[in-house]
Amino acid sequence: MAIVNHNEPGVSEDTAKRFAELTTKWKEETRFTSKIKTMRENSAYREIIAMSELAIPLLLADLEKNGGFGFLALGDITGANPVPKESAGKIDEMAAAWLVWGRTHGYRW
Repeated sequence: MAIVNHNEPGVSEDTAKRFAELTTKWKEETRFTSKIKTMRENSAYREIIAMSELAIPLLLADLEKNGGFGFLALGDITGANPVPKESAGKIDEMAAAWLVWGRTHGYRW
């Protein structure tokens, strides 16, 4: 999916609240796994993915504030992969690449 400039108004309070609940649940339920497959199969993660583009600015904000594996969902939603090969496996660098991607594509969070 090609992402171009996104200047839509902010997400609704209900969407933001649901996202926060799902993110908390996903992180709690997968915090002891290093298996990406397990993280992606989690029901809360699947709901975040189902939020589609509405979740992108929320994921970017969470990634900037808390770090973690939110870039997995960004990749699954957008089909993009802005992470340079030399940053593969380096969580902080992967997150930083996604934040640059978000700004470059006009997302605000």
